[in-house]
Amino acid sequence: MESVFNRQPFHEKNGILQYTHTDFYWGIAPRAEMEQFNALAQQKGFEQTKKDFSFKGRFDYAENYRRADFHLLLPIKKDATILDLGSGFGNVTIPLAKHHTHVVAADASFPLLEFSSLRAKSEGVENITYIQVDPLEECNLPFKPQSFDAIILNGVLEWVGPNKTELSPTEYQTQFLAYLKTLLKEDGVLYIGIENRLFPGWLDRDPHSKLKYTSILPRFIANWYAKKKGQPHYRTYIYSSFGYRTMLRKAGFDHAAWYYPFPSYREPDYIYSTKRPVRAFLFSGFIKKIYTKKWALFLKTLSYIGADRIFLSSFMIMAAQKREVLEQNPFVFELAQRKSQDVHPTDSFLKVPSATSAQFLVFHEGEQAPFLTLDIDRV
Repeated sequence: MESVFNRQPFHEKNGILQYTHTDFYWGIAPRAEMEQFNALAQQKGFEQTKKDFSFKGRFDYAENYRRADFHLLLPIKKDATILDLGSGFGNVTIPLAKHHTHVVAADASFPLLEFSSLRAKSEGVENITYIQVDPLEECNLPFKPQSFDAIILNGVLEWVGPNKTELSPTEYQTQFLAYLKTLLKEDGVLYIGIENRLFPGWLDRDPHSKLKYTSILPRFIANWYAKKKGQPHYRTYIYSSFGYRTMLRKAGFDHAAWYYPFPSYREPDYIYSTKRPVRAFLFSGFIKKIYTKKWALFLKTLSYIGADRIFLSSFMIMAAQKREVLEQNPFVFELAQRKSQDVHPTDSFLKVPSATSAQFLVFHEGEQAPFLTLDIDRV
């Protein structure tokens, strides 16, 4: 495969290419703990270290592959080259690599890249290139233009902006999205998993500042309030669906497909689209299986005026420069056709919970009941 890189790394350590001199760490475990785990895993192997090592925090966050289930809806082929930005523990990187040709995992945190690399090696996954990069608002990634079929931003866009203060986070985020557009192939797709600013649950606890009200307050008031509570600022901006659409258009992404996860994009037990068969199926009674009785009634009432999506917790957005890119799903269609099913390009999907796989219900256009259930190996 032709290299996607436009320059050589400064250094290589434990198989990770270092394109930055910045020393940054973020993780659910303290840095010393992560580095200790990685050092032991280098010696004893990843799986054995997992059995022997006791993390102080809740480590199941780092082990959950179901957050990658959205990738089965990406309009890309199996031979795709994918960039996973902010790749973290590999929850998305490794499932992507098990289904597609080549994945580049990029993160600013070396210990997380090392953890993910050891994890992938333990599972026999060898088609991932790991790179350490500058903070994303620098727009200084080491890639040639039009290198990727897909770029993944799963819980990442809101973190573009806090490290620089000359411009507003919105301006940095928009600049960054426009920059990513140059790295995508003409028929490439950008995926964004992110919270919804208007979700009522954030009133009591913002998902990033952990303070009350900051996501919904006017930005300058939220910034003042965060400082009042001892934080340096409030710059982890999230938006409503209107805000994301506006930002994507400004960045050059004129077309987007929207999916709605429950309970969130981080733990997507369910993923559904706005296509008519799926919505009809949901609101004919199935929605009660997803949401609490009161919340389901609230959403069903709003659905009559098309406003049920305004208050959901988060979004899964697939953006492209061409509308036709978003009207295909080669991977899922191929799996369905293997079952000798009559699958149409207009068919739609609803992802539902399954203990062992990513399970999808498939609907024909105009029909309110699924005609096919697909069980797809998660990894």
